[in-house]
Amino acid sequence: MKPLLALATLLLASIAGGAFAADKPRPEHIGMSISSLANPYFVALTRGAQDRARQLNPQVKLTARSAEYDVHRQIAQIRELMGLNIDLLIVSASTEDGLAAILQEARKKGIVVIGADVRAKGASQTVLTDNLQAGQKVCDYLARAINGKGTFLIQNGPQVSSVLDRVSGCKQALAAYPGIRLLSDKEDGKASVWGGHASLQESLKRYPQIDALFTINDRQALGSLQALREAGQTHTLIGSVDGSAAAVKEIAGGAQIVVSASQSPETMGRRAIDMGVALLKGARPEAELELLGTTLVTRDNAATFIAWDASKPGH
Repeated sequence: MKPLLALATLLLASIAGGAFAADKPRPEHIGMSISSLANPYFVALTRGAQDRARQLNPQVKLTARSAEYDVHRQIAQIRELMGLNIDLLIVSASTEDGLAAILQEARKKGIVVIGADVRAKGASQTVLTDNLQAGQKVCDYLARAINGKGTFLIQNGPQVSSVLDRVSGCKQALAAYPGIRLLSDKEDGKASVWGGHASLQESLKRYPQIDALFTINDRQALGSLQALREAGQTHTLIGSVDGSAAAVKEIAGGAQIVVSASQSPETMGRRAIDMGVALLKGARPEAELELLGTTLVTRDNAATFIAWDASKPGH
């Protein structure tokens, strides 16, 4: 964890610098409001944005803040960033609706607002994974892996758009398998390893037979895998979303995590910067949402799949 903590500390600092050339209107100071830098995925996303901004100008100033899924804290942090005279704000929202007023206020001040990873009302444009597709793909894979019959548990998470879409996509996939019984979709794994672990511990008390488990991200999957191992339960198959290095390693090693829909957080961060710069230069957005596709990582391709890794630049 030390590399992650070091990187998060670096990203939370302001990077001193100057301005872009006056004849090319680009941001002099970029602000980032991230839902959780405790999550390695968002560390990688922030690094992608930072690297792209530095490619455009090595002297750009960037300030990042982490709200840890606290809406009121995120609003206060965005207001702080506005007070620093940023001209581009990248926001990974803790809620789709709750930031609308502060983001509209930022835009009225001339700040370009780009959403990343989740939908946020008030943003000019948003780049995110096709989470509906991700949920559909993973749960269809799991359904086929248990031969279209048995019990299925959805381990939910923070109620941001990415999670809502993944769960919705999963349910859509399961609708094609009448032999599968959905036990619940209400458990909250809190998008974390410890949350997934605690959630599945409770689920195992209520449901003695869980044939397949869909968790909304790899961190919850890893925590759930730990809970299964502690319980000596080797039957349940796990699927998730992220395609992180840790999950891919477990898939390749034959663990009970058998599938993950990959994301590319660094690509998403770079794309958010490019979208913001284009709007600052006067371009009109081609679409309000830009969806990035996913690839399933399974035992068939895990050994050769290049996964993102928050502790290693360039992944």
